Amino acid sequence: MKRIVCIIIYCLLVLSVVQAKQLPDFVQQRLDSIKRETARSLRDYRVWNVDIDGRETLPRRLGFFPSGYILSYEETYLIDSLGLNISVGMIYDDEMRDRILQLMRNEYREDELDTLINRYMGYNLSSYEYDAMEMCGFDTMEVFRNTLDSLYLDIKSKEGTPYSKSMYKDKVFKLLQLDTTNIYKRIRNQVVEREREREKQELLNDTNDINTYLAELCGYIGDKRFIKPLIEILNKAEEDYQKEKIIEALARMRVEPYYTDYVKHRTLTPEQIRDEKWLDFKLEDFVYVLGTQEAYLELSKYLLSNKPNTIVIEDAEDHPESTIYPVSDEAFYLVRANVKNNDLQEIMKGEDSVSDPKVLRQTYDWMQKNYGKYKIKRIW
Repeated sequence: MKRIVCIIIYCLLVLSVVQAKQLPDFVQQRLDSIKRETARSLRDYRVWNVDIDGRETLPRRLGFFPSGYILSYEETYLIDSLGLNISVGMIYDDEMRDRILQLMRNEYREDELDTLINRYMGYNLSSYEYDAMEMCGFDTMEVFRNTLDSLYLDIKSKEGTPYSKSMYKDKVFKLLQLDTTNIYKRIRNQVVEREREREKQELLNDTNDINTYLAELCGYIGDKRFIKPLIEILNKAEEDYQKEKIIEALARMRVEPYYTDYVKHRTLTPEQIRDEKWLDFKLEDFVYVLGTQEAYLELSKYLLSNKPNTIVIEDAEDHPESTIYPVSDEAFYLVRANVKNNDLQEIMKGEDSVSDPKVLRQTYDWMQKNYGKYKIKRIW
């Protein structure tokens, strides 16, 4: 409570600044910091090393909301209290959006292509060197065979019978310094160059790798330049999860016919809503994807539904168990959290109101009567 009081006082102190400028300095500085980290994350997206670079910063939302946030609850509360118009699109300038397009289309900068190939080659260099050694046929040399036999007998006398004599060939190879011979160096280089080119072509031609996070990000930013790439990857997506996320991004951007189909799939008759079957979509879609007056009206229909919902809980022994509850619970919490009309909030107040049939009916009636007048909380 003290924290909220402090925030309100602070709001009053900076209100004059807000009136004089589009954004207060402290907000602009915070956004600039997020933008710098986001630009770095996009620039190094393909070569990012979590151990060295830390966590990536690629915000889909800025304010505090269920599936992740950049700004804290306190920062979000303060910005909302000041009535500032902030969106995640403010973080992504044209250069950053072009970079997202480049990533979506599997296009590479020369430097990142070299980095990825060098990294791959470093991981596999020892196997290439072994291949070159085998191709040179050094194990047919008398000195090689005699040294291998001697080493094998020595290890056998000290450690017991080894699994295989051939496993020590590379040790003999280095012991005799055969890696300095011209034939080995030539063949090794040929193997390495062959594998470099193969890896390069594999990276450039990998058109089936669909990054659903980037697809979702496109939907949140909402730039029309993302529409064509989203449709392109949708047409080649094979997994249901990929298709779902791409269609969600297109629906979020109001792209037809995807938006209309998305809405139609979630518009059920009262009979369908009463039917005791599982939903094949999430009620939060009405809030976090659609967010319209029509969407909240549709959501309100579930306030009187006994249709089951489910949540998976991990018990003490890590065995999942399912808890079933009516979707009316989720519909109630979504409406209460996001429709901020004072008279509705008065109806829905109280910890036990979610399970009170009278409150559910009053809430439903209010939503039907006041359609078009909902004061919907801005989710940014």
